[in-house]
Amino acid sequence: MKLKGVNPLEQHIEKIVLGIVMLLLLAVLSMQFVTRPNDIDVGNRKVAPDQVYAVLEGQANQLQSQLTDQDPAMPEIKSVDLVKRYNQAFENASGGTIRLSSALGQGVDITNASGGGTWTPPEVDTGPVQALQVPMTSKPVAASLWATLDPFVPAVVPEYEQFIPAAQPFDFPSVTVEAVFNGKDLEAALLGKGEGQAAIPRRFWSVTGLAILGFEAQRQELMPDGSWGASESVVTPPHTPTPTKALTEEAGLLDLTALVTAAAGVVDEVARPMFPPTIAGELWTPPSERVDSGDHSDSAMIARLTRQLDRAKAELDQLNNAPGGNAPAPKGRGRDPLPLIPNTSTRDKNRLEKRIKDLEEQLKELGVDIDDSQKSRRARTSKADIGSVLEEEAVDLWTHDLGVKPGATYRYRTRVVVNNPLFRKSSELDPDDPAQQALTLDPFARGDWSDWSEPVVVGAQEYFFVTGAETDRGFGAEGSRATVELYKMFYGHYRRSTFSANPGDELATSVRISGDLLHFDQAVIDAQEAAKAVAALAQEDSSELPDGITELSNRMRINLGVFVLDIYAGQNAEETSLGQRVVPMRIVLRDASGEVIVRSDLSDESSPAYALASQSAASASRNPLRAPGESPIPPAAALFEQAEP
Repeated sequence: MKLKGVNPLEQHIEKIVLGIVMLLLLAVLSMQFVTRPNDIDVGNRKVAPDQVYAVLEGQANQLQSQLTDQDPAMPEIKSVDLVKRYNQAFENASGGTIRLSSALGQGVDITNASGGGTWTPPEVDTGPVQALQVPMTSKPVAASLWATLDPFVPAVVPEYEQFIPAAQPFDFPSVTVEAVFNGKDLEAALLGKGEGQAAIPRRFWSVTGLAILGFEAQRQELMPDGSWGASESVVTPPHTPTPTKALTEEAGLLDLTALVTAAAGVVDEVARPMFPPTIAGELWTPPSERVDSGDHSDSAMIARLTRQLDRAKAELDQLNNAPGGNAPAPKGRGRDPLPLIPNTSTRDKNRLEKRIKDLEEQLKELGVDIDDSQKSRRARTSKADIGSVLEEEAVDLWTHDLGVKPGATYRYRTRVVVNNPLFRKSSELDPDDPAQQALTLDPFARGDWSDWSEPVVVGAQEYFFVTGAETDRGFGAEGSRATVELYKMFYGHYRRSTFSANPGDELATSVRISGDLLHFDQAVIDAQEAAKAVAALAQEDSSELPDGITELSNRMRINLGVFVLDIYAGQNAEETSLGQRVVPMRIVLRDASGEVIVRSDLSDESSPAYALASQSAASASRNPLRAPGESPIPPAAALFEQAEP
């Protein structure tokens, strides 16, 4: 039956809806099985729900293997040269002062507000900056010394082998050069208070500070014709702390600042380096304590004794505060330094305490109140409390010259090296002035050379001196005879024999040697055991020497190869050291090279070489053998390792 008024759409609407629903159902079913909408994101991939735990287990195992890997692959790290960046930033920094773009408010005149009147700030020198004029040192004092090197030292520092003989005893000559530097004069040079000097702005040196970075010395040798040879640098002991050799050409301001800080902290070792460890010979003392200055006034004596007292107290304080253990070994040497022997430190402390007491007694005899003099001096509160060189009126400086020749005569001059306050400050100076820019290139500022020292004689290994002669001996004696003293250096001292010679005789004799003459075998005994044996020997605790130590012969042959040719009286009288006028005796000799020489008994006895040799021979029996074992490498040596050229 056909319905009236109902269109076809209305007639079939339920069928259309059912069809659409069926299509949607088919679409949903197809998406479920074709597109996998239920997959789960795991990292950067999708997995079915039933596979999630398997994937996660695999990732966990991978992380576990990375955690337990003994040699994991490290990420590449790009190195950053912070020092170079700092130096570049400093080079490019503006030299101008920082100013506000606008004032924060109205200024207040504090001086007028407080009723103090008007104050005008000092004018600032805007002219070109000048180089630092480092003051000269005093005229140096030099003294020579023969000593016997600790036989255990060459095994630690082979560089010493060039200064000693091939076999023990290791006797070697040296000269120590000493001078005084005035730190107040250096401060005056910085402030422009010296004649013809311009001030260096404080900003250049106030932060970095100034420190003594070197004490340089040159020598000249006296030639046979009486002239002086060419100037040459001294040869210092191996591992002498030398800050001036520790910077490379590419060093920047940060490197110099670190060097200044390090040098200021060990100024005692830089300005006054240690003498090589010795076991025999005169105990080393500064030249100022061995050479007569000629000024015997009370004020000069007080100043000299006060400096010696301060130095002895500083050495004692250094021993009391010295940490135990070894000195740092130089890089790449592969050898351990010698141990610090306890009895050596105790002996040195006792020596210093006795010296301090003697110096205080001498100062009291000169009217000096020791308590008041010490109160006026700056007290150091800790190791970090480092005084500035600018505070010191008298800084003692010395250096040791091991490159001397036995029997030669030298003179020396010195100068001080400090850090250049203008180094790497090119941005602070006129960029268009080459002369100004040149002031910033050298990290060091050197003073002018001092005056030359008085000549100093280095003792020869063998000597002969004519001390008397006669041509008519009377009482039926015939012929002439000369009294000759023969000397030979052995085990730190000259050994003497008095010899009577007639014309035709050779200057040769045998001499008996006193003292403990020991040979140490480093392959059998170490330094510590050797030191104990020497200490026991000195205290007479034991007469038996341990294995590795043997006694040398107590007799020695002296043969100079010199022959006496003739003896006669001189023609003119000469004045002796006692003011008497006598006729000198002349002795004609032929030396080992075949040359004929003429000597006089008066000139021989008054020579510096005779005084040097006779004093050494006289003191041989008074100086006992010292224990070996002192470290030849000062602690500060590791701070200033020589930079690669």
